[in-house]
Amino acid sequence: MSEDATLSHLEALREDTRDEVKRRIQQRDQYSMQLTVALGAVVIGAFSTKGTPRLFALAPLISIYFTALILYSYRIHDVLATYLRREIEPRFATLCGIPTEKEWETWYVGGGRKPGMRRLFFVIEMWAVIVLSLAYVWHKTWSEPRSLFTCALLVGTVTYIFLGAWTSLLVRKWRKD
Repeated sequence: MSEDATLSHLEALREDTRDEVKRRIQQRDQYSMQLTVALGAVVIGAFSTKGTPRLFALAPLISIYFTALILYSYRIHDVLATYLRREIEPRFATLCGIPTEKEWETWYVGGGRKPGMRRLFFVIEMWAVIVLSLAYVWHKTWSEPRSLFTCALLVGTVTYIFLGAWTSLLVRKWRKD
């Protein structure tokens, strides 16, 4: 393959990968908005005149689901950025005769410029929703006679805590990869 063909191929790969990174960012923004709308619907439904505080038992499920989608999107973003940084940018820089450190992904990560606050925000938000919504439902239903709902709430509470912990651990594992 000629140097021009190699350069064109690498440029196409870089553009496709950068485009996918941009789509991942847009996807996370959409998931974030959908999460906000879904949690807002739970709040409105729970506090409406015909609503019930028991609706808050759905909030952790919604939060865990969207947080997992958001964090997985970050994971794919990281894989794409690593591919650019380790495979495409060094070859591209060599062919163009420029330092690899000047390529975007290498430069971005190299100087400690990579922010990480949003991932942490989503994990904290997920735990806040799990704890606060379940505490509210337990508080509102504690004085009621034990029922099938109480059993379901106990199982749901254990399940939500397990899923929240699992999601949090995945983030830590993915950050180390």
